[in-house]
Amino acid sequence: MALVAASLLVSIAAKAIQPAVARPSFPLDGEIVSKGVVFFVPATTEAGAAAIGTAHNFDLRKLTAMRRGDLLLGHSKRLVARTSGFLAEPGRPFNAPGASLAGDFVVYVLDRRPEGVRLLTIDPSDRVQTGTRVQILGIPVTGPHDEDDLFGRVAEASPERFEVDMDVPSDLHGWGGAPVLNEANGRVIGMLQAYFTKGSTSRVVVSPIRRVRAALQKPLADGKGQPFAKFSRKVEREVADASPASGRSTRQSPPRRDVPAYDPKVQGPLIPQEFTDGTQMHLDIEYPPDGATVGNSACGVFIAGRAMALHGEMREFDVVLVIDTSHSTIEPTGADINGNGVIGKPYFGRIGSIFSSGSTDSGDSILAAEVAAARQLLRGLDPRSTRVSIVTFAGDPPHAQNGLFSRGPRRPAVTVEPLTDNYQRLERALDSVLARDPEGNTHMAAGIDQATIELLGLRGALSKPNPKSEKIVLFFTDGQPTLPYGAGFEADNVRAVLRAATRASRAKIRIHSFAIGPDALDGPVATVEMAHRTDGFFTPVRHPGDLVDVVEEVSFADLSEIRAHNVTTDEPAEHFRETADGSWSGFIRLEEGRNEIELSATSTDGGHMTRTIQVSMVPDATDPPVPTELVVQRNRLLEQCLRSIKQVRIAAERDRAEQVRKDLLVEIERERAAARTRAAEQRKRLEIGIDEELDPGPIPTP
Repeated sequence: MALVAASLLVSIAAKAIQPAVARPSFPLDGEIVSKGVVFFVPATTEAGAAAIGTAHNFDLRKLTAMRRGDLLLGHSKRLVARTSGFLAEPGRPFNAPGASLAGDFVVYVLDRRPEGVRLLTIDPSDRVQTGTRVQILGIPVTGPHDEDDLFGRVAEASPERFEVDMDVPSDLHGWGGAPVLNEANGRVIGMLQAYFTKGSTSRVVVSPIRRVRAALQKPLADGKGQPFAKFSRKVEREVADASPASGRSTRQSPPRRDVPAYDPKVQGPLIPQEFTDGTQMHLDIEYPPDGATVGNSACGVFIAGRAMALHGEMREFDVVLVIDTSHSTIEPTGADINGNGVIGKPYFGRIGSIFSSGSTDSGDSILAAEVAAARQLLRGLDPRSTRVSIVTFAGDPPHAQNGLFSRGPRRPAVTVEPLTDNYQRLERALDSVLARDPEGNTHMAAGIDQATIELLGLRGALSKPNPKSEKIVLFFTDGQPTLPYGAGFEADNVRAVLRAATRASRAKIRIHSFAIGPDALDGPVATVEMAHRTDGFFTPVRHPGDLVDVVEEVSFADLSEIRAHNVTTDEPAEHFRETADGSWSGFIRLEEGRNEIELSATSTDGGHMTRTIQVSMVPDATDPPVPTELVVQRNRLLEQCLRSIKQVRIAAERDRAEQVRKDLLVEIERERAAARTRAAEQRKRLEIGIDEELDPGPIPTP
């Protein structure tokens, strides 16, 4: 009896721990391809069950050429069941033009009842509420188990999709199609389509299960299903209808030549987005929540979020701000940089001196403009996705000692603050940079190399490297390189910069350079070439006082435009700001009652995405709490809004400000062309070829 009881307990335990998920496997392109996740549910078929997966995991055109596929457990690879067709008409991948997230599914008919797995029950309700606890079943990347489960809470919900914030950050590659269960009753409420990093955890994007439930209620051929080949014409027709040649495509932007077409086999599940020949758009509205009720405000409701053109997971950035602190940056800009109402003028020192030795207002110097530009950029970046470091460079001229030349006692480039997401520390670091008097010569190569050391975490670095981040350098200088070889060695100094840029390029670091003022633009070959060789952007700034405005044109997120407006009132957002890493925020005025707010983002190569939320305005209502990470951003915009209300700017003044901005952009383009011409002339004079192969040598260590 004891043996029988033990046997029963073992049998019950085995059934209890049977996995509910498997991996579909098909012989595609001469090899066995296993991707994504399927789960099993009861069905009115001879097998008594069906397998559910996503349409985007396989190329449906290739799948319709298959005769049969296997469904295998994730770790043990044991055969669970076989499929030779679909039980319902296949849906369409969410990345297909005109497709929806809810329609991204397939239902496989099974040749026999699956063995060694448990069946899941689909929830009959379509209501998924914010705050619902969920369980996600998938296949672990490593380990001895055939199933793993993760938990989270619904953060956003709509009829077409809902999003889940995971309890812990997780790598969910290969989990496309995983069932999402209501933790309270264990029933399936959706399918995992994609995930991305959000704050300190992962956010999962889920398609509701209702379309799958409806498909199961109307199985093909009375539950026998139909072979894959039966759907080849349907799939080909859908592909043809979506192509630009058909005239029915919703996206006809030119393809990006530098980005391969989306391949789910290689890239895994992605964030649901609008696609344009491989370009994927991500647009996230972080505040206010969809369906929120807010009160009346003089500025309107605060709105904020992130947008990005991407190719895989959400992008992370490591950015080094390289600031020129050489003696020439002590000179005035001719603008009121510190906003004290006084414009600094050249200070000529002792009586009778004909050489300027600074500004009558140090807060209006070129160094002050560099620091102000760094602050302006910093205030718009998102610490959840972007780390920043500050490096300064100057340097002493070489001097003869015992017949040999050696560099001065000071390090030519210094890391003032290592890569960090603590922006308050960065603000304090900029204070310290501004507090020191500019001195020394211009050692551009050292500035580039120090930034490279920090980004890669090489010997001597103060930063911890992030192998997944995109690495960016913003390089500010008001001059031409005068080191490491000193005056009279112009060509050698330029070559040192080019070698440093080549080293950065090999490490996949992009340099966006800013040549500030007449001296930098009279000989711009170094700043032009450091950007060119690293696939960055060169920006000429003829008037140093314009640097703060110009720096806002920088973008890492490959976006050309973000717009927000109230569809209900047809009014655009005010004080709207988009920043280099794709973060955006502003205020939008509401009318009493329900308002529809629309956000749209366009990538530099024509990709486009639009999202809408519903917000109701009740005059005496209390606004939902603003997330901690957005409070500072909201407060800065609020100060700007209140200042504008006090000043009561009239329309003519706004038009004039816009015209000034446009004139400035035209001037930048003109200066860019002129600088390139002068760089070509300087290149010829210094006998430096644009494609000259220079041995970059090792990265110098401090």
